[in-house]
Amino acid sequence: MLSFSVEGLPARDELLFKSLVRLLDHRTHQHWAWQVEDADLRVVGDRLPAPPAEADDRSVPLLTIGENPPSRGPFLRLPLHADALEAMLNRLGAMVVHARELGLAASRDRAAERGDEYRLLRWPSLALLDTTMRMKLATLLASRPASLQALQQRSGASAQECADFIAALENAGFVAASSSNGGTGFAASRAPESIWPDSQVRGGTEAPFAPVAVRETVQPGLLARIRSRLGLLASGPRA
Repeated sequence: MLSFSVEGLPARDELLFKSLVRLLDHRTHQHWAWQVEDADLRVVGDRLPAPPAEADDRSVPLLTIGENPPSRGPFLRLPLHADALEAMLNRLGAMVVHARELGLAASRDRAAERGDEYRLLRWPSLALLDTTMRMKLATLLASRPASLQALQQRSGASAQECADFIAALENAGFVAASSSNGGTGFAASRAPESIWPDSQVRGGTEAPFAPVAVRETVQPGLLARIRSRLGLLASGPRA
């Protein structure tokens, strides 16, 4: 899932761009969603002032739309054509994903060097627990904080599986990191019980958790309800 923002386009062209992106969702390599700011891609009209030269190395790509192409950078001419927009989104999406992967790899390397330990803040969403191994990793993190190396040893997962899962949790805000090399680590602490799906930790074990039992309410039968309404139910045993 990637995001884009739109600036400096006439209202009609902006609406057309957003509509085409939605129509192309089944054809593009990534899912694109509009957001106001801090997006993965900035879509701008050709009448906006050109960004300063020092901003050329920014991490967010810029797509210009209009009649006059910029001096550099990707450009689409109006009126927009679906095939050209699809190709452009796939090209820019690949760039964004590649840059994101490089950033995550560098972040993982720095975390490994520092010996960072990860603490689960709350139970992850179901979308992140799409495999049995990820469910196991989340259960281990829910019991106590762990570094990438410790998590790999305790789970039997590969280093890549652990790193990818931690990166996904970090992006979604489900974990916090603390360096064990000095500072205030929390490797010996337990995670709060409230992060578990059933809000219970069973005696410190890491066993799978059972769903909370739901108490069923027994509804009175139709005949009993009619009798009650007519005052025919006896309040006690007859003499």
